[in-house]
Amino acid sequence: MNSLTAPRSIRKPLLHSAAWLLLAITLWLFAAVANAQTQTQTQTQTQTQAPAKPAMPALFLEDTSPKALVPTVEAFREAVRAAGWSILDVTNMAGILSERGFTLHPVLVFDACSARYSADLLSRDETRFVASMIPCRVAIYQTSTGKVVISRMNSVAMAGMVGGHAGTIIRKSGEEMEQIIQATLKKLGS
Repeated sequence: MNSLTAPRSIRKPLLHSAAWLLLAITLWLFAAVANAQTQTQTQTQTQTQAPAKPAMPALFLEDTSPKALVPTVEAFREAVRAAGWSILDVTNMAGILSERGFTLHPVLVFDACSARYSADLLSRDETRFVASMIPCRVAIYQTSTGKVVISRMNSVAMAGMVGGHAGTIIRKSGEEMEQIIQATLKKLGS
């Protein structure tokens, strides 16, 4: 069995899922509060004609690959290696869920890691709180129409919410991941 279809322990996926669910709920709450503030400000601005505040950035980013799933995955792996990062694990969500009776189009989730950024954040007590965001997760999935999408959290936007040294490192890491995604798309002819 290869690493994409091998059964995984229940504990690791549940911890990852719980961490991402908690992060998603937190981000959703930030977005809801920002939306409420924007609506309040819009009403106030209508009355006072004050300049508008910029909208909150997207929390997730997606790019469409010009190629099929396998060449996209291969190009992503090459771009990760070329940037000096590594792929620690790949979770085949469609495979895992098919073992539980669900049928999905392919969804692969890559745990991509920059040792330099991870060590910087995890070596300090003050920044270790971001451990649940490490490693960077990038999903490559296929839609029902056959389109292949590269999806990831908008780490650069998230960095602004985190702030401090941790925010600086998350921003740098996010910017590098965006360069990796762009190198992937360039290899694919985008």
